[in-house]
Amino acid sequence: MGGSGAGMRRKLSTIEHLLEGNVTCFVRLEGRVTIPRLRSALARVQRKHPALRALIREEQDGLYYEPDSAGEIPMRIVPRATEDDYRDEYRIELTSRFAYDEPQLRAVWLHSERESDLLLTTSHRICDGASIFILVREVLQSLYTDDGLIPYEPITVRDIIGDYQPPRPWKRKAVACLLNGLLRLIPNLDMAPEKYEYFLEWKADRALSDALKQRCRAEGVSVHAAVLVALDRALSAVFNKKSPKWIDSQIDPRRGRFAALKDDTLFLGGGSFKVRAGQALEAEFWSRARAINKEIPGQIDQEVANIPARLHFFEMLRPITGNQLHVIMRILYACTKKVSQFALSNLGNVVLSDSDAPFRVKDMRLYVHSFRTRALGWITYTFNGEMRFCCVSNEKCMSPSVANALKHEFMIVLEDQVVQSAGRAGEIAASTV
Repeated sequence: MGGSGAGMRRKLSTIEHLLEGNVTCFVRLEGRVTIPRLRSALARVQRKHPALRALIREEQDGLYYEPDSAGEIPMRIVPRATEDDYRDEYRIELTSRFAYDEPQLRAVWLHSERESDLLLTTSHRICDGASIFILVREVLQSLYTDDGLIPYEPITVRDIIGDYQPPRPWKRKAVACLLNGLLRLIPNLDMAPEKYEYFLEWKADRALSDALKQRCRAEGVSVHAAVLVALDRALSAVFNKKSPKWIDSQIDPRRGRFAALKDDTLFLGGGSFKVRAGQALEAEFWSRARAINKEIPGQIDQEVANIPARLHFFEMLRPITGNQLHVIMRILYACTKKVSQFALSNLGNVVLSDSDAPFRVKDMRLYVHSFRTRALGWITYTFNGEMRFCCVSNEKCMSPSVANALKHEFMIVLEDQVVQSAGRAGEIAASTV
């Protein structure tokens, strides 16, 4: 999880076996960057992270990491003719699987005289949305500084589990044996993938972003809590009685919560906390936001405390193939009449370079793709003072027209709160990215 064992082969964890997807980060740079320097930056980052130096080997009993066996990170160089050339490239990168005999990171460089675009794509097995920002920041810093990127010893799932022992080991073992028996019955069918995800991107301008932050400070709540309430109200307005029952928010377990994560910065599997949806209309907006804000820390602490137990149980399950997972998800989707859960991933304020950089990071986007499951949720973050939003969905979960309606309702809620607080008349518009 995030790397291979130093000097020894390590079997992928059960979660890593299941994760088949890609994460792509796009950054637009204004300034001169040479190709040799970019290759050198990629090599330095690869030397730091064990996960980028390992290859995956397939054995009869599952997949293994082969440490320090990968070649250099591949990079495609493409001439950049228009500002939208990156769109074709990120779709190619997102939907192209990582072969077992290549590093779990690759780059595309679209270059022109004044501006250039860099796309970094990594396997979801070793990286999540927050982790890829670490890679991007380190690559960009290595373009203009020779400060050392110190290699570290990788961690494993066992490092996170530690000395955890379940209170009733016999009961947990019995449940795991039962599930393993059922998993053996799932056919390993190579089913054709469903339609790929689509992305709806937009941003709030600086005026709205700043006003929302000021109002949140005045109300004593986090921006995340306010976004949750606005999203809940938008879901209720668009879906009515078919609105999802829960909003699921991802958490980052690295922030001082696990000693084992002190060095390994590419870690995945941190869990999430849930907020019951459909309640935002029953209370005043900021009263509901304060209630959620008070609830979040306890939920995060509880979720972090549950991580060792959950990983311990997962490791008792036999890994299934991607095809088997696809069969399971198809069955679940066929049995589900409506969307029961909506994901919200708030990545916070993203800073990719400092004032010493000889270039300017003009734009940044994040895209995710799953090869086996349907994605449904929002990614939100702040970049250059503007709140960014990206709705990720599959057409079988939510059509683009419904996504646009959800975006519209969401922005109306945010604008209403800001206009009320600022005493301004008129609308603060969200601009489509």
